[in-house]
Amino acid sequence: MKILHKIALAVLLFTSQGIVAQSSWTRIEDFGFLTGYWAGEGMGGRSEEMWMPPSDGSMFGIFKQSDANGLIFTEFMEITQLEGKFILRLKHFNPDFSGWEEKTEHLTFPFTGKSANSADFGSLRYKVSEEDILIIELDMRQKAGTLKTEKFVLNRVRN
Repeated sequence: MKILHKIALAVLLFTSQGIVAQSSWTRIEDFGFLTGYWAGEGMGGRSEEMWMPPSDGSMFGIFKQSDANGLIFTEFMEITQLEGKFILRLKHFNPDFSGWEEKTEHLTFPFTGKSANSADFGSLRYKVSEEDILIIELDMRQKAGTLKTEKFVLNRVRN
């Protein structure tokens, strides 16, 4: 009977990809693999992302999207706990620093799982490869109702 309990626990905690579900075992330090400055390509232009190391129960980051004509938009991001569960929240800004979302609003992505070098926040997924490449996948609903996955491939520039 003990083996069945262990199997049931394993099924609850792990998916077939080995991703750990939201649990009390997750700590803000588990997202530390994102720390650093990353640059590469995404959404048809240049993408840059920087994450500060975890501290005081959260992590903060910024994102910049540009193309040959200049800055398109930026984001301010936070990984933190809300009501005992991790979330990633972000706000978008135009080149003139005016916000996309209303003053008190932001987008929230619930944490859905992790492994040693990846974190899933529902439709937003981060993975660092063995080659030190950050792959970000974002599922975006199109006007026609279809789902499109944007992929960003960023190289570590600095820790």
